[in-house]
Amino acid sequence: MLNKIVTGIKNYDVSVILTIFNSRKFFLRALNSVLDQTFKNIEIIIVDDGSTDGSETDLFPVLKENDFIKYIRHSNRKHPLSLNTGIINSTGNFITFIDSDDEYRSDHIEERIKYFSENEDADLIYSPAELIGNDDDMFVPDANDKEKLIHLNDCIIGGTFFGKRNVFETLNGFKNIYSHDSEFYKRAVDIFNVKKFDLPTYVYYRDNPDSVISKLKSKMNEQD
Repeated sequence: MLNKIVTGIKNYDVSVILTIFNSRKFFLRALNSVLDQTFKNIEIIIVDDGSTDGSETDLFPVLKENDFIKYIRHSNRKHPLSLNTGIINSTGNFITFIDSDDEYRSDHIEERIKYFSENEDADLIYSPAELIGNDDDMFVPDANDKEKLIHLNDCIIGGTFFGKRNVFETLNGFKNIYSHDSEFYKRAVDIFNVKKFDLPTYVYYRDNPDSVISKLKSKMNEQD
């Protein structure tokens, strides 16, 4: 079990976990999309995975203006373990995520809260995403065979996870592996009520050449 080490002063409905690593050129887009949500009872957990690009220079002014944002920095531990740091330090009844180069549509959280109010038996939901980029960039290495490519529409996109906090605590967060989101999904469906929510209000940008998936594809191309 993940051990909860931080107790919130306010009872937040939703904890949004944003991980950054040398994301200075685009993370404010992601952060602002969370700040602009129509649903307001949220906390934001920003986990800095050892950035060296001066991201904190742009971030600190935002922190001063918003006391519901937590900033945590640790050594470079990779994306899955940074997500786990966010989970451990969250206090919301629901937990969700956003990658530093993506964004939410303004009603993203509100629509999911509405879904859970109407489907109280649901534990975790995931959804398709609005994909931005060239068609060729929408194919990523298959978790079952990294030498093959699979379209993002056929993948589990971890940023779209939105669930009750006990799901993430019971499953002990994410494993530090490629396609940690699909592996988490497989464990979740075994013991929880997991539903697909067909509203693509998560905007997934495929124009970041420094992303983990982009680097994997580059290695594949080098081997061809």
